Amino acid sequence: MSYPPPGQPPPYYGPPPPWPYPPYPAHQPPHYPPPPDRGQTAAPYPYFVPGTMMVPVPLPQESTGQATYITNYIYHGETSASSAPGQVQIAETAGDFDWVPTTATTSGHLAGKAVLGGHEGWDGSPLWVIRAWHNGELIPGKLSVRHCSATVTYDGKEVPVQNIEVLCARADQLRWVPASNGSVPPGAVAGGRAAAGEPLYVGRARHQLSVTPGKVHASHACCYIGFGGAEVVHKMYDVLCRAS
Repeated sequence: MSYPPPGQPPPYYGPPPPWPYPPYPAHQPPHYPPPPDRGQTAAPYPYFVPGTMMVPVPLPQESTGQATYITNYIYHGETSASSAPGQVQIAETAGDFDWVPTTATTSGHLAGKAVLGGHEGWDGSPLWVIRAWHNGELIPGKLSVRHCSATVTYDGKEVPVQNIEVLCARADQLRWVPASNGSVPPGAVAGGRAAAGEPLYVGRARHQLSVTPGKVHASHACCYIGFGGAEVVHKMYDVLCRAS
């Protein structure tokens, strides 16, 4: 095989074969004749010239210079009797206080707004007033925000809960009023209701070294608090009331 003299282009070997290649008989690969010797002018041997392929590139979108924020908070607790199943639960507003949906592990952002109901006796950490659904009842209880632990009481036991509502209000809107034997002063805050519809008021009681928020069940003539995994009964307690 010979080559053209320097400075001369290679000879033209003809156009490339059609694409796609036509089918060939089984077990017979495509055949092209060998390159021609010097002196031949053309042959059907394929000769490809690389080209440029155009690829569409999307143009960048013009920025408006304004950021968009999307928020979507869904309360995963049980719905109230007035709410349809699966309906999003929102905070209940009573004018001077709010019940704000959150969880026991993500409630720290309510610091400075949550109502302080007492403190743990063993480390002095604050206890917030909360409520949560359990077994068809909306029950006032306690949240240890330092330890991310919330509980309510039911049927003699202290029950851990995760989906809760934290009571939020200004310090001058509410006050604790002493009471006993199931009585509740005027302006008492109803934090929930029993299965039969009886209101459960927000109360607290002193037990050992702690002051613990709980529920006042008037027909039971006592205040229930959770302590050490049990539901503890107190005849002397405080009731959370509106200040005016």
